[in-house]
Amino acid sequence: MLGAGGRAGRAVSQELVARGHQVTGVVRDARRHRSLGDLGVEVAEADATRGADLGDVLRDADVIVVAVTPFSAPPPSFDGFDEAFYEHIVAGVVGAARKSPATRLVTIGLFATLTIADGRTVMDDPAVFPPWLLPFARAHARELPALRRRASDLDWLVVTPPAGLQADGAADAAGYVLVEPPLDRRLVEGVLGYDELARAIADQAETPTLHQTQVAVLPTPEVTAQERQPESSD
Repeated sequence: MLGAGGRAGRAVSQELVARGHQVTGVVRDARRHRSLGDLGVEVAEADATRGADLGDVLRDADVIVVAVTPFSAPPPSFDGFDEAFYEHIVAGVVGAARKSPATRLVTIGLFATLTIADGRTVMDDPAVFPPWLLPFARAHARELPALRRRASDLDWLVVTPPAGLQADGAADAAGYVLVEPPLDRRLVEGVLGYDELARAIADQAETPTLHQTQVAVLPTPEVTAQERQPESSD
């Protein structure tokens, strides 16, 4: 579990442990995340952007989940930010992961990269996505092409939550649904709980039904009649 110390990574780690899986949480500074051990997570220290750090950690992993973010909160400036951040992670993971049998790789995407019904991505609409955050969105947008180029030997999936993520979830949420883009814009602006995101990722880790594609994970009540869960690409 890369990025196990963040909110999403912690939620996914906790869900996987609860299901009886052995989870190694990869963080940059193990001293800051000792509490992961209380959840039953084995903590390993590595920089996810440095491929050389990942070999020993990922070599025997059946499933790799990437929940890494370069910021715990939006920075005051993106000066010096490397927009190839997620490309570096893809390269490192692909280099370290087992190819046969193929490792399952699930990454958590950013809603700004989702395609909406008019053919644009969310980041192209300043009414939905703040222009000053575009460097971060562009960095995320480079992940999917990098996976397509580099990860053909892995069983990967990008799971992308909507704009709102809440610790307790949406009050009316009763599960989740996976929807392939393009999406109605109002769905992208919806709210999902970290617990539902964690369940979706754990389900796709345990029983893969979608392969080498990007999907949105949305709270079930937000999905309209014309939206449906994508069929398995087996």
